[in-house]
Amino acid sequence: MLIFVNKSIIKLIVCLVLCFSFLVINPGGQSANSAETEAYDSTSLIRFHVIANSDSEQDQLLKYAVRDEVLKAASPNLAESQSLAESREILLSMEGQLLEISRSVVKEWGKTYPVTLDYGVFAFPTKSYGNIVLPAGDYEAVEIKIGNAEGANWWCVLFPPLCFINVEESTSLPVDGKPAVPLNTAAKQKKPTYQGKEIGFYLERFF
Repeated sequence: MLIFVNKSIIKLIVCLVLCFSFLVINPGGQSANSAETEAYDSTSLIRFHVIANSDSEQDQLLKYAVRDEVLKAASPNLAESQSLAESREILLSMEGQLLEISRSVVKEWGKTYPVTLDYGVFAFPTKSYGNIVLPAGDYEAVEIKIGNAEGANWWCVLFPPLCFINVEESTSLPVDGKPAVPLNTAAKQKKPTYQGKEIGFYLERFF
């Protein structure tokens, strides 16, 4: 009987120690992911989305090419922003410039897709960027649509300036669980063009 009591007491002590340890490590019962999600709710940030014409390999690469040039143009200004209002003002002042950059990239790739850039509030499903998970909801965002805009999109956060702490690093983070496509990847795979048509098209006619 004495042995049974001792074992019970030991088990009770072990349980109490484990419970205490859990509360110290994770007060309030919140996981790290939950805390991180709450830090970036729909009222405290500005998102950036680039939507491809389609899911074809070339259209997806073109999307990343547009992303790269827009981030390079916007990063010097947004990296210094201290508030959401300041970032909003910067983006609105650059709206025409960023649209022209996007259209120029599409033209350089030999495509005739229309390109639109809209700044406003849009509804988004739950999405992830690196370790950050944003719940579904309405968010302030810059949205660039290429062509039919029926392909997968790439996105990040413009404010707080997560995209601009280091552009190379920010484009190396996985988006929505998909492998990252680092900065300048699209430029390295771009096919040479001549008068808006891929050179490979002409070569195929001779071989």
